Amino acid sequence: MAVPTNGDQLSFGDRNIGLTTINHWLNHNNHVLKGDIIGVTDNNTSITKNCIVKVNQTSCNDFSDSTDQLKHRTRHINYWKSELERAIRDIDAELSVIESQRQQLKNAMDILKIPEYITEECLNLRRNRMQSDTVYDEPQDALFKESVLIQNIKQLHRDMLNEMESQIKMNVAAKNSLERDWSDKFLAFKYEAHNSDLATKSVNVKDSAGATRLSDGQSDVQLWEQYTINALNQFKIAIDKSKALRQRVDAALINSSRDLRTHDIAVNKALSERIARTDQVRIELENQLKLTLQKIVETENIMETLHEEILKVTQRIQVAQTRLNVKNCRPNVENCREGSLIGLIDEVRDLNNSMSLLQTRSLETEKLRAKLIHERSMLENEIIVKKKTVYIDDQRCLFLRSHYQSAEKLCGF
Repeated sequence: MAVPTNGDQLSFGDRNIGLTTINHWLNHNNHVLKGDIIGVTDNNTSITKNCIVKVNQTSCNDFSDSTDQLKHRTRHINYWKSELERAIRDIDAELSVIESQRQQLKNAMDILKIPEYITEECLNLRRNRMQSDTVYDEPQDALFKESVLIQNIKQLHRDMLNEMESQIKMNVAAKNSLERDWSDKFLAFKYEAHNSDLATKSVNVKDSAGATRLSDGQSDVQLWEQYTINALNQFKIAIDKSKALRQRVDAALINSSRDLRTHDIAVNKALSERIARTDQVRIELENQLKLTLQKIVETENIMETLHEEILKVTQRIQVAQTRLNVKNCRPNVENCREGSLIGLIDEVRDLNNSMSLLQTRSLETEKLRAKLIHERSMLENEIIVKKKTVYIDDQRCLFLRSHYQSAEKLCGF
């Protein structure tokens, strides 16, 4: 039997080349049967299962957390979107109200042209008063004050219209800001709601390279929320100013219409009182004219009587003078100064004195008649003046003022 050489191989010649020993075979089998790979595999399987469980738990927790955060974010966006919707409804309502009031103010400005025309026309008509009646009386003063009041109200209306138009622009700017923010919130809500509804089996899930990259210019939560708060604050400031302006415009329209109506009553009262006084003077003038006409008739009758008396005295003077001339024709001593001659001379002297007296009275009466005629002309002229004044104030001015607008229309309704 051959002895093994080389430690693990037996040498039996060429036939035994490549054969190993039993120990080698046993060692080999022991090495193969050790099961290191099985243990490693079991260990790997255990670790992998634990990893899968952990990863699954972690991913589920992360998915649940991210879904909850997305839902919370969706609710947060929806809250501010709802606030913006409420603000937009409020600003729309305010714009509608202030636009309606702006139209009311423009109507009031148009209606104000009627009182302005009436006042100016009354002032122009009263410039046609004649002579002594062209005075600065109570109606004239009231009309001037009314004209000044109307000009002040016109200026107030113009200023308020400019304020309202500026306020409307401010409201529109606030509304545009709200609508832009609402539009962004609407899209963000749509995207976040879509994200919160996504699941692993959703059909539109796919890989997105670079999805974890943060974009430049992204806002943080505080800045995002502050942007909406600023828009809402701008809306609140605009709507508060708009409401305050509407209250001032309402008060101005009411006060203006009340002032105009009050002044209209004052002007009408002044005109009525002036008409009554003027008409009373006219009646007195007419009575005075009647009396003057009577006196003219009486004076003319007296003048006629004076003329008759003057004629009689003239005739008597002629008779007396003729008698004296006849007496002077007596011859010689017959032409003496006897009683009848002296009586005739005295008669002529007395008749001449009477004639002078009658002529003086006739002249005075003629002057008085001229004065009475002048007085009649003056009275007739004054009556015409007073009638003209009454016609202007009563038939023209008061008639025009009867078309004065009501307080409701002066407010623009």
